[in-house]
Amino acid sequence: MDIKFTATSFLSINLILFHRAKGENIIKKRREIFHLDAMKIIEDVYMVGSGQIRLSNPMDCHVYLVDYGEGLALIDAGVGLETEFIIENIREEGYEVKDIRYLLLTHCHADHAGGCKRIKELTNCKVVATEFEATLLERGTDEELGLDVAKRSGIYPENYVFPHCRPDRVVRNGEEIELGRYRVKVIEVPGHSKGSACYLFSREGYRILFSSDVVFFDGTIGLGNWSGSSLEDYRRYIHRLSNLAVDALLPGHFLWTLKDGQKHLDKAIENLKLAWVPPAWQHRHPHF
Repeated sequence: MDIKFTATSFLSINLILFHRAKGENIIKKRREIFHLDAMKIIEDVYMVGSGQIRLSNPMDCHVYLVDYGEGLALIDAGVGLETEFIIENIREEGYEVKDIRYLLLTHCHADHAGGCKRIKELTNCKVVATEFEATLLERGTDEELGLDVAKRSGIYPENYVFPHCRPDRVVRNGEEIELGRYRVKVIEVPGHSKGSACYLFSREGYRILFSSDVVFFDGTIGLGNWSGSSLEDYRRYIHRLSNLAVDALLPGHFLWTLKDGQKHLDKAIENLKLAWVPPAWQHRHPHF
């Protein structure tokens, strides 16, 4: 990315980003300055939103797009602020928004689910979620969503309001969905939240697991101190990620891998058998 900052250009950029209410014109201007594009991860799979690498709003999780041949599916929706950046990233890859048929929601924390309502409005896609998360998506309170703790922790501003959205389809653990050239298996693994889902995409022997915040790169887990997060649930359900022969591990945050993804899952499984609290998020704390 070739960007040369001067005092004038830096001021101009800040002014542009400050006036975000300008909508599509601001999106276009930001692209002219930063040359932002979606990121192709692997065949058929793109990252179209991410706060960490600033593809979209800084509070967004990694948002993935899958081209399954007969249409497009999104994995998660971001926080719901500046959703148009995600939509524009999809267009920049040459796709039509009308071809987004499904939004597979992993869980109902705001950074993953806050954008469901807006994306559904813009695309008329079907929102898919597990039973517990579907209930939260439609009518969960701030306490049930873990949003109260997240606001106190400075993760979201105090004035952030979660946009509730009615899901179109409820799925359960082990259920399979046929999406064009992919077979998709729902793997519900409570622990990060009560109904967290991973989605296993399989095609011609290659397996991609969208693991959300259940397991991250290097086997850390998404244990938190909010309603619905439970170490006991992690211990009880993590075995559902055993023996999946996962190639690509694409989590909701941080780094990902395109090979040997199962090794990272196995590490999390083994850590949860030990005597101490397992490494979580990016905290790979040693125990003595």
